Amino acid sequence: MLHTIVLQDGACQDGSRWGRAVLLAAALGLSGCAREALSVPLSSPAAASAGAYLGPAWRAPHLPARLQPPVAPYRWPDDAQLWPRIAAPEWAGAAAAPFAQTVQKAALFYQLPPELLWAVIKVESNFRDQAVSRAGAIGLMQLMPRTAKGIGLRNARDPEQNILGGAYYLRHLANRFAGDLYFTLAAYNAGPVAVQRYRGVPPYPETENYVRQVLTYYWRSLPPTVIEPTKAAEREVPPSAPRGERTQSPIL
Repeated sequence: MLHTIVLQDGACQDGSRWGRAVLLAAALGLSGCAREALSVPLSSPAAASAGAYLGPAWRAPHLPARLQPPVAPYRWPDDAQLWPRIAAPEWAGAAAAPFAQTVQKAALFYQLPPELLWAVIKVESNFRDQAVSRAGAIGLMQLMPRTAKGIGLRNARDPEQNILGGAYYLRHLANRFAGDLYFTLAAYNAGPVAVQRYRGVPPYPETENYVRQVLTYYWRSLPPTVIEPTKAAEREVPPSAPRGERTQSPIL
């Protein structure tokens, strides 16, 4: 189990701030999510396969939108893994700088691109760590109080706890939807039940706009070495390919 792995790695030190963050990561591995209670464990064979899902019609196949599955076990990063230090994207501005170390550790632990975490935080809260939505969602990753409590957060307004909680939920959803970022992000916004009901991105204007915005920031953050090979592969798609596979992105 995750809590055993974390403690065996020796990452937790009594009294340290990051020691408490490791204990949080252990709690996140046991239950919970950002928007609703988990119904499918991370490793469950019942997790949905994104192959059965369709769309959206505005999908941009020439841009990367799939995460690799995680390599078990999850291991808390040591200091040697944190060099060189990541920097917040230019579009994030100075408000993002205080959260760089937390984003980096969360990305390494949950095996997520830090660019994805930056993009989600940008759209969710615009780096306002004390933001509260009209629905009551809290903090950088906009966690609902009931679920924040359910996953073991002592203080959802604490930026470190908030980012770790949001990163855990993103990894859970990515595993559930075979790494497809369109469905992962739609589920983060509208809930995985809605994605399952519609077999794809729900036709909610808010959710569609949310997915577009996060992916736009995500793609803008990626280095050309990541973007260009994907574009080259798209150019090699034969003319006879289904029309939906050649749809150009209206986002970028």
